[in-house]
Amino acid sequence: MPDSRRTAVAEVRASLEQGRSVLVVGEAGVGKTAVAARALDHLTLGDGERALVVALSGAAARDGMPLAALEPLLGDDGLLTLGSFARTVRALGESLTSSTHGGPVVLRVDDAHLLDDASAQALSWVVRQGDVLMVATTRPSGASGSPWLELWKDDVVERVDLAPFTAAEIEQWLTAELGGPTTVDTVRRIWGETRGNIFHARELVRSERASGGLKDHGGVWVWTGRGAPGGRLLELVENDTARLSPEGRRALEVVALLCPAPLSMLLDVVPRTAVDELVHAGVATVRSQISDAGGSDVVVDLAHSLYAEAVRAGVPGGRRREVLDLVASSLHTVSGASLVRSVALALDSGIAVGLPRLQAAIDSAFAVGQADVVVRLVDVALRTVPVGSPGWAELVLWRAEAWWSLNELARAERDALEVLDVLRPVAVVPLPAEVTTAMVRAAQLVAVAVQYQDHELDEAVRPLDETRAWLAARAEPGPWEAELAAADLVRAGFAGHLAETRDEALAVLSDARVPGAVVRLVCPTVIGLGYAGRYAEARSLSARYLPVALAHLDHYRWAPGEIAIGMFSVQMWSGELDTLGGLGEDLEGEGVVLDWVAAQASRGLVAMAHGSWSQAAADLRAANARSQGGDRGGASGYTGAAEALAAAAAGNASLARQLLDVLPMRPLRASALFGAEIRLLRVDTLAWLRDPGTRVEAESLVAWARDQGFHRVELEALHRCLRAGAPPQDVVDRVAELAAMVEGPRAEAVAQHVAALASADLDLARIAERDLNRCGLWLPPVETAIALTPREREIAGLAAGGMTSRAIATRLTLSVRTVDSHLARVFAKTGVHSREGLSGVLR
Repeated sequence: MPDSRRTAVAEVRASLEQGRSVLVVGEAGVGKTAVAARALDHLTLGDGERALVVALSGAAARDGMPLAALEPLLGDDGLLTLGSFARTVRALGESLTSSTHGGPVVLRVDDAHLLDDASAQALSWVVRQGDVLMVATTRPSGASGSPWLELWKDDVVERVDLAPFTAAEIEQWLTAELGGPTTVDTVRRIWGETRGNIFHARELVRSERASGGLKDHGGVWVWTGRGAPGGRLLELVENDTARLSPEGRRALEVVALLCPAPLSMLLDVVPRTAVDELVHAGVATVRSQISDAGGSDVVVDLAHSLYAEAVRAGVPGGRRREVLDLVASSLHTVSGASLVRSVALALDSGIAVGLPRLQAAIDSAFAVGQADVVVRLVDVALRTVPVGSPGWAELVLWRAEAWWSLNELARAERDALEVLDVLRPVAVVPLPAEVTTAMVRAAQLVAVAVQYQDHELDEAVRPLDETRAWLAARAEPGPWEAELAAADLVRAGFAGHLAETRDEALAVLSDARVPGAVVRLVCPTVIGLGYAGRYAEARSLSARYLPVALAHLDHYRWAPGEIAIGMFSVQMWSGELDTLGGLGEDLEGEGVVLDWVAAQASRGLVAMAHGSWSQAAADLRAANARSQGGDRGGASGYTGAAEALAAAAAGNASLARQLLDVLPMRPLRASALFGAEIRLLRVDTLAWLRDPGTRVEAESLVAWARDQGFHRVELEALHRCLRAGAPPQDVVDRVAELAAMVEGPRAEAVAQHVAALASADLDLARIAERDLNRCGLWLPPVETAIALTPREREIAGLAAGGMTSRAIATRLTLSVRTVDSHLARVFAKTGVHSREGLSGVLR
């Protein structure tokens, strides 16, 4: 149970123990009933006597029959009192008192908002007398009406509000529900589909597991399906809407099809009373939404997109078309997943959707990780668009990008080549600007697809060269020239040729007349600067081009995410960890398309930097599981190497060996950009495994990095050489030279540690090693390994780094008592009795 729900349970119990009734308020499905049940479970009041819980439900109320919900308490005799409020409440009180035999009683009322007025007023009177405690659950619409509002305002009852689960709480719940970790994008998608509604999240997970959309990949759960309401959710919707009037149901259908619906547009179709009915029933909310013009629109929305989908399933085809015709040309009324569904419904219904609205839907589908939906939208739209007509190339290129996102490289190449083949016969000279733009986009997509299908760099740049030559004879000079020139450098950078292209790339980026044409070049250039230890220059370049990339999302939607990868890497390598967070966290909500494999891996890398090896191994395992379902950037080589290190440091030597063995078989693709880092990760993994080949690997990396001019990599590799047994005289002077060229606190800490080791000053070495820990570098033991469990070794390493038990508990999500218990066992096994002593034993 997430902390927010534990807190709510504690608040309810505390109020009851103080003799106060409680109103638990929240939207449908947020867990009000579960909180009330948990709070009342084994509740003792007064002198420690177990409280008797008497349960009622507002759902038992029947239209036209007052006090029907109270029938179980009133009985036949009580029902004879109908018409006299005084006799009714007297009978209710006597019934409750007689059922308890003098002991404490708590009246539990579920769905209090559904009670008829007579029942609600009778319960209110009984509670005001103080003889009976009550825990009632209600939706916000009910809590704002009589008599519940008066009870709260008069301080007769406490009010405990439950919000939907946050994304972090959904992740915590999913891990418990599925029995294993989930990928970041799976969490985000489930949270987005349900808006944190735990009831609907549970139904979605159950449905997707049954359909195979949510699968276990090596102990990690990955969702690659498409959210659809299951039978149980359809039944729930039918129950929620059964009481609606004809106008209310009509309003519900309109809101479900638009989701959200502008209030002004909705009132053109249904009366205001119908909207109020939806809100009162708790199936819709009214809220403000920022408009495209920067103002504020009032919109009516349903609980979440999956709920809306369930309502849509029952809307007749003719009615659906009638409503969708109202908004087919509207762009600002819906966004995100709701816009995607709205456009898909319109296309399926044969309604024409303008290109701007279709593009907005496609952008939203990419942003929420639904590239398969992009393919479906384009396939439907292409049925009415002749080949070669205006807009055709745009549609096919969107589909090519979607295939690339789905790791369907051959299909991406096929679509891009089709655009080139169809547009080349255009005889107009000079070429229209839209044709030139489409040709350049298509050529770059072909180049990417060719390169990522494990072809040589020469083959990847060939379509770029051919397109450049063809355009030179037919198109006017323009941004396309700079873009194609930069594309050659981009492909070389992602192929790992950073040393050869870095200076030329910097020249292009420093004097770009059209910055938007060269944003693809930023990421490989920043990584190249990071390898050289030129972190300030890398940060400046990223800061300059990130706003440019955000302003040109329509041109290259992945640029901000790629720049974020570069910025994250530079910050991690420099050792400045104070503000190091997950990849692209500050870009969420900007419509940016993130590489979810990289985003998941970044969490593992952050955990590694803090020495939390178990968490790092779990996140990196999830990243590798996610790459099996779609590795657009080809990052599996990098994530595989990082997971090997995390596994070795966490004590799982067999898994680390296995990962190292399969590493050469993983296609590098975009991971070639991180080839130097992969080699360094391999050296560190071998060191943790005490492999006798560690020194040879490290010396080989030193020689290669020196040839490439990768000062930061050479510095780190020399450090590993010394720890693996290399003579100090072969290392110390060169490390001093490199430390002067590599910026950041980590380089300085490495140099100090090398100096301490070379002088054989163990105390100074331990001090320097703590500085390395603060900069994200945690070294393997040099002495014979002590038989510690992975968790003991993890906690001992953090303690040796100077962390308190409370700090370790917070980082590892443990109790302080658990941390101290682990440390006690570590002290017993190692024979030391202080945290300072652990440094000598573990290192």
